[in-house]
Amino acid sequence: MKNKFKPVIVELRPSKITPKGVGVFAITKMKKYTKVFEGIHMEDFKHMISWEEYRKLPKLTQQKIIAFCVGTPQGFVPPDNLDFNSLSIEWYLNHSCEGNVGFNNRGDFVTIKNIKSGDELTYDYRLVESNPKFKMQCSCGTSKCSKLITGVDWKLLTNNPKKFQFMHPYLKKTSN
Repeated sequence: MKNKFKPVIVELRPSKITPKGVGVFAITKMKKYTKVFEGIHMEDFKHMISWEEYRKLPKLTQQKIIAFCVGTPQGFVPPDNLDFNSLSIEWYLNHSCEGNVGFNNRGDFVTIKNIKSGDELTYDYRLVESNPKFKMQCSCGTSKCSKLITGVDWKLLTNNPKKFQFMHPYLKKTSN
């Protein structure tokens, strides 16, 4: 019987970006445009938790949604089976204004530059987040740090070809 395991390329470790939190780290080198994870596909946006549904949920579940789910003006993209107890590793990607991961045209997470073993994998949340109520203090520490990330910042990135290239297809479609 042939070994069918995929090579292990990432692991969770303590993050410097998110104090007392975890991040996703490369344990091998990766070339630019490498697909790292399944992402958020257009189909996923058809199964959102609406704002009305969100308001009816217990506070703890609301907190998890705000902390982990991509938001839109219509609602939130939830985890599979609405289960926060079994989130896959890509849910732990932290934000960086100069992230090294973005989205391909299918919505999968891909590297947007060459990655070294030991690098924390991050993406710019503005490449997908469009919840108009979203606000987050940024602590990425990069030279181009925006300090504050909002759910309307993605509109500014549509004029930046470098960022737009790796923007989620849902927002690319919305911007047309």
